[in-house]
Amino acid sequence: MFGAYQAGVWQELASFFQPDIVVGASVGSLNGWLIASACEPSVLTDRWQNLESIERLPWRIPRKLSDGLIDASLLEDWIREMCAHSNPQCEYGAVLTRVRSLKPRLFRWPEVTWQHVAGSCAVPFFLRHYRFDGQVYTDGGFLDPSPVWAAMEMGADVIVSVNVLRHRPALVRAMVKTFQTCGRYRPPSAAGRTIIDIDPICSLGGPKDSMYWSKGNAKRWIQQGRQDALARKHFLIECLQGDRFHCEPRQRTAWPHIGSTG
Repeated sequence: MFGAYQAGVWQELASFFQPDIVVGASVGSLNGWLIASACEPSVLTDRWQNLESIERLPWRIPRKLSDGLIDASLLEDWIREMCAHSNPQCEYGAVLTRVRSLKPRLFRWPEVTWQHVAGSCAVPFFLRHYRFDGQVYTDGGFLDPSPVWAAMEMGADVIVSVNVLRHRPALVRAMVKTFQTCGRYRPPSAAGRTIIDIDPICSLGGPKDSMYWSKGNAKRWIQQGRQDALARKHFLIECLQGDRFHCEPRQRTAWPHIGSTG
């Protein structure tokens, strides 16, 4: 469901901003694929408002934990169909997290397949995990909901960061910090880049709201994404036009989701 908010943000940004690079983690990798493939904003929002077919994915007892507690075959079919009928028209990257080392890895188009996109969305314990190069991977946003480092690695100077999970509960933050320490993960400095953050100004709901699709929530989250993007519109336009590109670069201290550069 976080994807609905991102779709709303893109619906507003697309009227004046076209990225050279798109990077996605978790559901951002799915939206990122479509945005990089020049998907019309209205088509993207329509996708999130019409998901009745996967409204209730069935629970199951998996043969192994990496298969996930939820039978997501319908979701996987949706991702496979999406990737089969579109290809990125600009540079695109998807971030996944290695389970064994607890370190993120960037996969870049054209090596990205629908399995990479599905793997980036693989919420630990709930959705199927995928194996690449002999390694099992999990949710790309597990350690960092918005991996700005990946956009920087691909050459981004001005980054629009969409992050639905900036304000996470204290317990969740502590758990993620523990995993980061175990994996020796340290987000690199963002010094020298201009980063424009877009995140919800109010709560989008609880865990159940984010896991289970509903048309009402999808419409509400899309609208919230549009409003939050609109609030940053003029600042973003000034940055892209160069009027404020000389502003003092800052180092990221907060969590950022889709990173892209103009």
